[in-house]
Amino acid sequence: MDDATLIARTASNRRLFADVLDRLGEAHAHDATLCEGWDVRTLAGHQLQPVHVPSWRFLITAAMQRSMARACDLHAARLGDRPLAETAAELRQRASDGSKPWYIGHAGPFTDSCIHLRDLAEPQGLDLSAPLEDWREALDIIVSPRGRESFVSHKGLLDGLRWEATDVEWSHGEGSAVTGSAEALAMVMSGRPAYLDRISGEGVATVRQRLAA
Repeated sequence: MDDATLIARTASNRRLFADVLDRLGEAHAHDATLCEGWDVRTLAGHQLQPVHVPSWRFLITAAMQRSMARACDLHAARLGDRPLAETAAELRQRASDGSKPWYIGHAGPFTDSCIHLRDLAEPQGLDLSAPLEDWREALDIIVSPRGRESFVSHKGLLDGLRWEATDVEWSHGEGSAVTGSAEALAMVMSGRPAYLDRISGEGVATVRQRLAA
């Protein structure tokens, strides 16, 4: 996808995310999500990070905290510290806005928008998800060199395995097979154990071991 398409698809997924926030309401603000350590409110705040936090500011925070992950935590908590309805409204209003992350470009917020929509909806038993074509694009981004650094949760997780989607023509790597929907593969690659039961193949045992390490 070119940048214009990535921005448009990110905007669409942000609006879906806002729909889920409104559906849940404030009573679910502290419910768990698939993002370890982040409740609904914090995850919602993180969705606004590309809108409010340019790359240079994020890098300064990361340097001060000596951790990219800690910088994400701080910005997510700050931006989410308000009623969910306000966050949802801003996500809709500014769905097409956002900085271009210096390391991965518009591919970063786009892939985030796919993964975090499921991080929010899955624990609530909701089936809202990004379109299949988005998941296929997200897989291409995740397995790219910069995508691995940005999204693959465990170093070496993808190595020596053949990842193959069952609902779209897509595969990556060589070795023992790991098969599943494009969504399931992307969620497992990005470190979501809740999706391990949705993949199959000879390589699944290896994936489980690597995620548990």
